[in-house]
Amino acid sequence: MADTASGVACVIVLPQGCSTRELDLLGRALNACGAALARAGRVMVQAGKPLADVPEARAYLVFGEPQAHALGRALSAAAMHRAQIVLADEPALVLTSAAAKRRLWNALRNVRRALATVER
Repeated sequence: MADTASGVACVIVLPQGCSTRELDLLGRALNACGAALARAGRVMVQAGKPLADVPEARAYLVFGEPQAHALGRALSAAAMHRAQIVLADEPALVLTSAAAKRRLWNALRNVRRALATVER
């Protein structure tokens, strides 16, 4: 999926300090969902602020409420209105909870649908 005039296809927003096991699990899940998600940009959040500029994207997969709040502060209202923002559980919870894993798969499905409808 190429960049568009309105930004990139998808951005993954994660908390800073994820363990290797958490990142491995997320990487496998993203790879299973295809190239668009596997190659999606990543933005880390620490102390309520993104550690890099947040590009405008068609979809955001956000891991945890604190990261969602940071994304909301970093993006304009117009950019947030145009984008599909999907919230998933924090990576540590996804690693330890079957219910969080199910919610992650649902979130990934929603992001894939959002990206597919924009391509058509």
